[in-house]
Amino acid sequence: MPSYDPWSWIVWGREVVDPHLSFTVGGGPSWKPLPVVFTTVYALFGGAAPTLWVITARAGGLLALVAAYRLAARIVGEDRRAGAVAGVIAAAGVALTQEWAYYMFRGTSEPLLVATSLWAIDRHLDGRRGSAFALGVAASLIRPEAWPFVLAYGVWLWRREPRLRALVVAGFFSIPFLWFVPPWIGTGQPFIAATHAKAYNGHLGNHPFLEVLRRGTDLQVLPMLVMAVVAVVLAGWSLRGQGTDGARRRSDRLVLTLAAGVVAWWVLVVAMTLDGYPGLERFYLPAAGVTCVLAGVGVVRLAQLAGAWVQAAGGGASPGGGAGRRGRLVGVAVAAILIALFIPFTTNRIDEARAQKPITARAVTRLDQLSAAVAAVGGHDGVFPCRRSYVAVNHGVQTPLAWKLHVTLERVGTSMRHQGLVFVGPHDTIDGQPPPLSPRLTRVQLLKQVGEWRVYRVSVPGEPQGCVGR
Repeated sequence: MPSYDPWSWIVWGREVVDPHLSFTVGGGPSWKPLPVVFTTVYALFGGAAPTLWVITARAGGLLALVAAYRLAARIVGEDRRAGAVAGVIAAAGVALTQEWAYYMFRGTSEPLLVATSLWAIDRHLDGRRGSAFALGVAASLIRPEAWPFVLAYGVWLWRREPRLRALVVAGFFSIPFLWFVPPWIGTGQPFIAATHAKAYNGHLGNHPFLEVLRRGTDLQVLPMLVMAVVAVVLAGWSLRGQGTDGARRRSDRLVLTLAAGVVAWWVLVVAMTLDGYPGLERFYLPAAGVTCVLAGVGVVRLAQLAGAWVQAAGGGASPGGGAGRRGRLVGVAVAAILIALFIPFTTNRIDEARAQKPITARAVTRLDQLSAAVAAVGGHDGVFPCRRSYVAVNHGVQTPLAWKLHVTLERVGTSMRHQGLVFVGPHDTIDGQPPPLSPRLTRVQLLKQVGEWRVYRVSVPGEPQGCVGR
């Protein structure tokens, strides 16, 4: 079941294709182009659009786990078993990032963002530069922090891959066009996405710099961050040695390059936070995904190093000798110990993930009851007997109510300022705060109660009631 932001993208997608609705991106969350590209297509399938979007978002999350596995295994090299260990750790790390289960269950864009980011790296390493650039553009249509990376990569492609210049031009054109032109058409404000983002304070407290850094470190479980640093240190140390083969040196350079990308992403998030953006944890997710990949590499490299030391101390040059076998056993033991040390840091995340299923089930029940409440008061025509009619609802369900009433988001308020109908649900994390009433609205009449929803008709005594809903 979609959460607040995805419902807005679903509503906007319908506005694009429905000739009876005006296209406006006001009254909701910040504009994100890529989700609306999908939901515009899905709007052609009518009531299936919400389900289609949730399937897309969850598929993106699963693909992100696959990409994390592939990247970690690729960096480790030809040893399949070692690659599998690194890959599993990387994928598990992504799945344990903060609120990943929530993102997956509620159809947000974050799993798709991690998928496009990691697969862009994977495609580049496979020599599929066109696909890598296209995936980078897709990430840029979800988060603006990706723009500098796509710009740099596009310039590099322009010089190295002349056959892809048309794709580069199309990608460079699509990013500003899809970010700024639709909001300009819908509201007359091309930069409304930035305005909405800055309007949300992010609860950063008195020390935004320290708070945004804390959020970046908390996003992935702490051992992932530690082992990613270990991978970087070992890669730098290995490159300083003289006996490393070519494949290992390429792997080490890749580790350092990915680490530099993580640092660059952090710098962008912090800089934008200091410029007034909310600095939420999810803004770090692509960097966290790469961090988990490096953590998987760090565990395996440290285990391999321990095994090599034991083998060297035993005087065994042959992997098949006694010292070689002891070295392998020590490597396996070290890897097992490191993984075991992760467990105490993962229990809370696992508990949070388990809690998402019943929470999502309650959200589905609530929205089903809201649909029934809408039908009980006459649907769209009952709520909006004329163009000036007004309706309000709990903040958290403003966007799904707009979908159910087949109106734009601006027609559904989160505070009751005028005469009309007000839908009141529980005050919790699912539905948010009930809409406050204007002091003028002193006549309150309960019309219907469906499950946990109550529908009131509120009005001003002595004023005309013709446009107040049923």
